[in-house]
Amino acid sequence: MPEAFFAGMQGISDSAASFSASVSAGVGVNESGGQALIKAIDKMHNGIVKALSRSDYLSQEPPLGTTPAAQVYKPFLASIATDPSQGFIAAAKKFQKDLEQMRLDVEKAMATYQTADQDAAHGIKKAGGPILSA
Repeated sequence: MPEAFFAGMQGISDSAASFSASVSAGVGVNESGGQALIKAIDKMHNGIVKALSRSDYLSQEPPLGTTPAAQVYKPFLASIATDPSQGFIAAAKKFQKDLEQMRLDVEKAMATYQTADQDAAHGIKKAGGPILSA
């Protein structure tokens, strides 16, 4: 399960980087599509913020008992959360920043779309308006 979860976060982060590059190249997103993306981003962001607010709990050794196996696993399980390069907390903080950047990129793409739409409408009016036929 942890591998799949981390892979999912990494996949979304990779997609966010690709989207950011597309936005830099001038890709636009319409209002309804942008709002749907923002809603999804905000939902994921809220989940990560909630998980990170419990990071002190996540970094504690679980109460597994005093058996020799438990003594081995307790610090290992806590390190899954706290490892500075591969732990959940580090991955979640990176994911949180990626989501924040993606939200900004969606807003920028929505503005790009709106500008392009207004420019197109202005071009049509300047050319004499749309040609209507029966």
